[in-house]
Amino acid sequence: MNKPMRIKFFVLLSCISMYLNAQLTVRGKVVDEFETPIPFVNVFVQGTSNGTTTDDDGRFAFTIPEKKGTLEISLMGFQTQTIKISPKVTFLNIVLKEGTDVLEEVIVVSKPKKRLKKKENPAYKILKEVWKRKRKNGLDLVKHYQYKKHTAIEIGLNNLDSSFVKTLFKDEYKDVSSEIKYDSDGINYYIPIFLSEQIANVYGNNKTNTEREDIEAEKQAGLGAQGFVFDRMSNTFQNVDVFRNNITLLRKSFVSPLSTDGFATYDYVLYDSIVENNKKLYNIYFFPIRDEDLAFKGNVWIADKAFSIKKLRMEVAKGANLNFVRGLTFEKEFEVRKDSIYIPTKNAYEGDFTFLDKNEANKGLTIKKTINYDNYILEKAYPDDYYLKSNTKIRPDQYEKSEEYWQAKNTDENKETYNLIATVKSKKQIKKLTGLINTVSSGFINIDALGIQLGPFWTALASNEVEGIRARLGFRTFTTKDDRFRLSGHIAYGFKDKEIKYGAEAQYLLSYKPRITTSLAYQKDIEQLGSTLFNTNQLLGSTFGTSALFSRGNNFFLSNIEKLATNFDYAIHNNFHVGFNLSHSRIRSASPENFSASYFDDLGNLQSTVTDVASDIYISFTPGRFVYGLGVQQRFGRNIFPSLVFNYRHGYKGFLNGTHDYDKIQFRYNQPILLGKFGLLDATVEGGKTFGKVPSSLLSAIPANQSYSLVPNTFSLLNFYDFVTDQYVSTHFEHHFNGFLLNRIPLLKKLKLRSLATFRAAYGTISDENRSINDAVTNSRGTRNILYNVPNKVYYEYGFGIENIGYGNLRFLRIDAIWRSDYAAPGNSIAVPTPKFALRIGIKPDL
Repeated sequence: MNKPMRIKFFVLLSCISMYLNAQLTVRGKVVDEFETPIPFVNVFVQGTSNGTTTDDDGRFAFTIPEKKGTLEISLMGFQTQTIKISPKVTFLNIVLKEGTDVLEEVIVVSKPKKRLKKKENPAYKILKEVWKRKRKNGLDLVKHYQYKKHTAIEIGLNNLDSSFVKTLFKDEYKDVSSEIKYDSDGINYYIPIFLSEQIANVYGNNKTNTEREDIEAEKQAGLGAQGFVFDRMSNTFQNVDVFRNNITLLRKSFVSPLSTDGFATYDYVLYDSIVENNKKLYNIYFFPIRDEDLAFKGNVWIADKAFSIKKLRMEVAKGANLNFVRGLTFEKEFEVRKDSIYIPTKNAYEGDFTFLDKNEANKGLTIKKTINYDNYILEKAYPDDYYLKSNTKIRPDQYEKSEEYWQAKNTDENKETYNLIATVKSKKQIKKLTGLINTVSSGFINIDALGIQLGPFWTALASNEVEGIRARLGFRTFTTKDDRFRLSGHIAYGFKDKEIKYGAEAQYLLSYKPRITTSLAYQKDIEQLGSTLFNTNQLLGSTFGTSALFSRGNNFFLSNIEKLATNFDYAIHNNFHVGFNLSHSRIRSASPENFSASYFDDLGNLQSTVTDVASDIYISFTPGRFVYGLGVQQRFGRNIFPSLVFNYRHGYKGFLNGTHDYDKIQFRYNQPILLGKFGLLDATVEGGKTFGKVPSSLLSAIPANQSYSLVPNTFSLLNFYDFVTDQYVSTHFEHHFNGFLLNRIPLLKKLKLRSLATFRAAYGTISDENRSINDAVTNSRGTRNILYNVPNKVYYEYGFGIENIGYGNLRFLRIDAIWRSDYAAPGNSIAVPTPKFALRIGIKPDL
């Protein structure tokens, strides 16, 4: 950067710093003469659009650029009040009296008790103009653009009373009391425990539809920096595009208030208008027709003539009843240039999460994500290939900057937050609380002194016919979430067979860019090979068939496996991986007296052990998946994305005593489809074919599920090994209505339940040569081994379910009623006939 540019840059930074430092947060509560809270009251600084509306409890809070001004509080049917504000005013208690005072130039349209038809609603004409322009308005109107983006993510504990804060800080309370922030209600306290910031430069080319983002600096501090769950929570809010008809949030589809089909979901009220900088702004409120729908309530300011969005504030209706969510709020601000180009200046997202219920008195967790945009330059072009490059982050410390850098960038508020976090993170009470949150959500318990984590605790106990009660202790090394090396493993013991089982896997990140990982694993354990079709880079067996505590029928169809395996994974892109596996496995029945895995070799001799020496080459493509973390184990956001996996496997006979030569190709394609207010359809198709003569252990068993819980991509009314194939195709469809049906039934909608429908089908065949080596084998009891039954007359299961079952915020239960088609049971002597109908339970938290 040359000297004149440095001077301009310094002046610009100084101006921005002066502007940010001159901010004032206004808080208060509005009640009537009987001290009843009044919702939806307009609270704005006179002559500006800076302000907000009160919530259901009459509370409000917002930040203004100046440290003084005149506040105007108005609502139809009440006398308008004006109050001067200054830094000395910390909380406003406002009483509105009934009257007829209204703002000048206000067009008042009350919300009708009976819904107006769309074309009769005064807001319709304005929204129709917005719809016409929403894809042709804004930065899309210029050929090239660039700007600076400052993202801050903060996590903190909310709704803390003074006694809790005094207990927490004890003798330090007086020293830090001035730094502790008020909660959004202006009464209780809020304590931050984690803060991260990122500054980036964005360059866009609308001619080629490409955008480049270069990270300039990053910083983070607090307890959340070490936890997987805080990492996921801090990435909860991705960009919310209100100009799309549907907004994806927490894997659910919300109808946007600016949707062209919005009148089917919302009531709109053209409330008033103001004149700001010689431009007229319309203020339109929107309310969900049904509070239980996945929709928002709030208001939007729309500029006259250009019909562009100046400001929007919306929150998820409480009736939507998202798990663990007490409140979600979104604010967006835009600057309008040349009467048609609107550019974003600020996005602010805030989530309030609680564990048990939405009671306002309960303590909770707040997540705030604020993005400020500035330094816009329009129509400055770079060569087309410039937009295809970017400074990719490959190391955790790559964009760390000095404290001097951040001193120039941070506001006083952020500096106070960092100081408070430094004080808080040493407190035992806070450490215990954040540790508990990490443990409950991840299943691992931190042992800081040893640098390891024990878990996951939900696999600690299981039961099956071979092992009886199975106790398992798992572990993994853990220094930070971005560890380059990680060792994980387990040890298990069966109280019936009195055998110890174990496994361990070492993973190492060879290269940050390109991202190359390698791993080596060894295990000697029992697996249920009939519960999954294939995996790619998971070396240690962890099939649910040996981890279920309660199951129906008998499960002797287990295999003893001793395996040594290695993996090499190359990431062409975050979401495009190519990998190679090499494994050596010795497989035999875990219960020979009940289940024979024996086969006839080429010489006609009976063999009880399969030695499988095989290599795998796989391709994994997951476009749109949100990936974060730079360690050997990355994490994935809960966003919606398709997934395609292709695997080619070759078995080597004679090499390292391998017993079979064969080839197997398999694929799996998953596509979640958002259908707007009609919900989410999750569709999976998978198939495969085995070439060569192999025993049952190496064929493809249609994945069964004998547990009482729901497991993705399995059949709940099949027994393990009911169907064994060498070529197959299966489909799994789940449609989640997200309340679309039940919210329309008057009595049921109060229960806040959601409905779903499922359909699963499988088709497969087996060759005569694969039947011949196993079909006549008998087990030690003299009964026949697995009969090769195949679903050559399409087997299917269908069901209907109810989800979102629970109490308060704990609504993670799901119950499915499932039916199956008729099929010829294989007739194995130890198999228990499967029911034609069953109820199954699923457990799946939303967050």
